[in-house]
Amino acid sequence: MAAEVLKKKIKELMSERDAALEKGDELEQQLAEMREQLLKAEFEKKELERRFKLTETDLDNQSTVRNDLKKKSINLTVEDERIKDDMKSQVNAINEMEELIKLIDNRYEELELEYNETMEDLNAL
Repeated sequence: MAAEVLKKKIKELMSERDAALEKGDELEQQLAEMREQLLKAEFEKKELERRFKLTETDLDNQSTVRNDLKKKSINLTVEDERIKDDMKSQVNAINEMEELIKLIDNRYEELELEYNETMEDLNAL
């Protein structure tokens, strides 16, 4: 009878051992799956970090380009104002020249009339 109890106990222990081994195999399988998920997550994290760095670099580059364009715009505005001032000065100079030409023309006409009158006076003598 003691042998039967021992056999029964051994069967129970072997059954528990088999169940524990099965459970261990399941846990090992879950661990392997978790490791695989962890590797995928780490890869995705690195990929996202890489993309973020690219995005950050792109934003920095865009900011630099934007600042350069602002500087160029300011320089062009200053240059445009300078050109406008130069053009105003040239227009004023042209207007002054036109007035001077009119004065010269008027003076020439006066001198021509005076000359003609003098010549008529001389011819009359």
